[in-house]
Amino acid sequence: MSTQIKIPENQIDLVNILFTQLEITYHNQFHKAFPDPDSLKLAKQLWLQKISAYKNEIIFKSVDHIMSTSEYLPSLSSVLKKCKEFTLDSNGIPSLERSYQEASLYCDDPNDHQWSHPLVYHAGKETGWYFLKNESEQNAFKEFSKSFDLVIHNWLEGKKYNSPEITKIEEAKPNLDKSSQLNLIKRLKDKF
Repeated sequence: MSTQIKIPENQIDLVNILFTQLEITYHNQFHKAFPDPDSLKLAKQLWLQKISAYKNEIIFKSVDHIMSTSEYLPSLSSVLKKCKEFTLDSNGIPSLERSYQEASLYCDDPNDHQWSHPLVYHAGKETGWYFLKNESEQNAFKEFSKSFDLVIHNWLEGKKYNSPEITKIEEAKPNLDKSSQLNLIKRLKDKF
């Protein structure tokens, strides 16, 4: 018997369903973590506040994934981390590590690169292209990580990030034969 749980549109209902699933899955741990109705109510309010930036499907998928892979009651931070991971993946945004590698590799001329995602470009720009190029990898990664988190946070809050304009090099025009050159000169003279 396979019963699919309908993901509610309302996040309050979603949190209630998630907590019911967590209680069923991690019964003893759940009751130890939330021994009374007041602590359970506070936990639900905190979860509701913190997960509000994510889509209900992502939240549900994240908790479901954690429940399928962990023997322990998940913390809110582990759920948020998984929500972020699934959100980035579903939007084609590379991981922090891959984003850092891309930004470091193309920091010499960032406007001429076809970025995997605009957020990678903006995280690199926020960090500073010169900084990425000249600092040690450890320092550069640390700063890029902060910038990446900030850009992701702002994006989740609704800020729009566009891809940079790629500098296009004009195609060289083929050399004109002598009669075409003379004709072009004549037309230019006639204009002036």
